[in-house]
Amino acid sequence: MKNILVALVAITLSACSGRDSGQKDSALARDLALANQSQAVQPQFQDTSASQPATGASRPNRIDNAPRTRTVPRTTTATTTTTTTTTAPTTAARSAPAREIAAGASFALMSQQRICTSTNRAGDRFVATVTSPVVGSNGAVVPAGSSVVLEVASVSPDGSSLALSVHSVEFNGMNYPLNGDVTAQSDLERTKISTDANSDKKKVIGGAIVGAIIGQMIGHNTKGTVIGAATGAATGAVVAKAGEKYESCLPMGATIRLTLNQPVVL
Repeated sequence: MKNILVALVAITLSACSGRDSGQKDSALARDLALANQSQAVQPQFQDTSASQPATGASRPNRIDNAPRTRTVPRTTTATTTTTTTTTAPTTAARSAPAREIAAGASFALMSQQRICTSTNRAGDRFVATVTSPVVGSNGAVVPAGSSVVLEVASVSPDGSSLALSVHSVEFNGMNYPLNGDVTAQSDLERTKISTDANSDKKKVIGGAIVGAIIGQMIGHNTKGTVIGAATGAATGAVVAKAGEKYESCLPMGATIRLTLNQPVVL
């Protein structure tokens, strides 16, 4: 290392030989100072492990009796914030429009049984079927074949007519009350009420006997008896005729018209 420094000094001196003496002295002094500084400080290379501190590094002084510290728990007051959410009322969904058969709608019906003034009384019910579908609003339909319950409202005293009313209509397992006017479009059948045929014969025979007796009493002869018997028989026939009873019947299969007075919601 020293040889290298001497060579550097010699080279420096040779380069500066052409300069004046004052410059040589100052340059020489500067070069020598630099050479001495480089020689004085020598780099040191030591292998150190990653786990051990380098030589000369300051280490913290160990404290044998470290002061004890006490941790004071900090009281924390939890604050509970209650948030009240107010939901604005929502507009209720509009309900679907009602399906209904309007007032004034007409039902064509057909009676399913025979109704008579002598055998049926006010309050008796019977069934008639809808012969054609009845269409209302918003898809409301009373299909053909639906059962309409009718009721005998009243019977005339002489048995010549009867009045009907409506109770309800039933289809698809549902029953709907109805309010309307019911009119029988088929004519009522006038029918003789069957009685004991022997009773009428007895009336005629009894009348003849009574007449014969009266004729015999009046004429005191056979002619008078025959006339009286004939007269008595005629009288007996009149009596028998007067005793005959008739009834009016709405036949099975009769056509009936129903007109609603109030709408029905299906």
